[in-house]
Amino acid sequence: MKLSAVVNFMETSSFSRKTMSFLLILNSLFIIYSILLSRGVYLDWEIHGFADWLKSLGILKLLDIPKVMLASALILLSFFMYMGARIAWCVSLILLVTIVFLDVAVYHQAGTQAYTSLALAIVLVISRRAFPHHSLTSAGFVAFICTISLLCFSMLGSLYIGDEFKPHITTLMDAFYFSIVCMTTLGFGDIVPISSNARMFTLTVVILGITVFTTSIVYVMGFLARGTRDIVKKRIAKMHDHFIIIGSSMLAAQLEKGLREQGKPVIAICSDKKQAMYDKEANIIEGDPTNVKTLQTANIRQASWVATLSESDAENTFILLTIQECPDLQAKLITIINKDENREKISRLRPDMLLSLASLGKEIMMKVLCGESINSSDVTDLLINKYLK
Repeated sequence: MKLSAVVNFMETSSFSRKTMSFLLILNSLFIIYSILLSRGVYLDWEIHGFADWLKSLGILKLLDIPKVMLASALILLSFFMYMGARIAWCVSLILLVTIVFLDVAVYHQAGTQAYTSLALAIVLVISRRAFPHHSLTSAGFVAFICTISLLCFSMLGSLYIGDEFKPHITTLMDAFYFSIVCMTTLGFGDIVPISSNARMFTLTVVILGITVFTTSIVYVMGFLARGTRDIVKKRIAKMHDHFIIIGSSMLAAQLEKGLREQGKPVIAICSDKKQAMYDKEANIIEGDPTNVKTLQTANIRQASWVATLSESDAENTFILLTIQECPDLQAKLITIINKDENREKISRLRPDMLLSLASLGKEIMMKVLCGESINSSDVTDLLINKYLK
């Protein structure tokens, strides 16, 4: 019980979120500080060039560049984590796992830094619910930070080992060009790594580029899609005296389109696999129509008409039973009969209107074949007096 209480506190508490952000900053500063302990002789970059100046610093070795950039990115991300941004939590977790991988697989130094980063990653997974905020602004900032950090890492690294590429990378413009080509995985092949270190560095840039871009794009698109769904739900919640069309038949799709073209408020309910039958402009609720919650999402209490137009009489029956479970229902019900032998069974559910298109079509065809004239009043009389109950 105590362990579950601790886990629940870590998942939901704002204090847990703030503590994680603080620990993340401390861990990142410790990583950077351990790399900056040694210093070398400085050269004048205006005389010797930027690449030679960078190498003379003695601060960053080739394999230390990734950790410095990752730790710097984590410090920036921690501020967004402090505000509970979910994308910052996601990217921070990926970066922590990357740091552990570098320590264990590349540096072969499974020391305090690796264990601390691994522990933070585990705690982040446990406390995932403490970062619930979804914001397009936060997503944009995080994507920008990650992209800039990766670009700096790629440019510094390619300059640092510029003589291990063919042709050599000696200028910032060459480094910028090579970084963009690698990050976007274009791979023109005009600059080629010729050493093991250069190849490993290039692979690192490509993998991180795919990770950063994919995570950012997927998150932003997911946020936009979720935002669109929220807008639709809010619009539906404000509807009243509207029509609800339930089913995935051609009749349901055409009826929804006709009502919408006449300016009537209408909502369609169908499964996600069948929504392609409706127009893109339709207000569609994806879900099981035999679930009360799905009907309540369509604001069925404020509806004026509910039409169950499935191609299966059994499904229409279950939908009608579910509708009758909804409290304070005032909408009128109309359902369609696909097979005449099911008329008596469905009529026991007492819908306001019961329609059999097959029987109605049969009566009209008989009159046509027998040479009898048909006008609109005859169709109305057939519809109201015989086929609607």
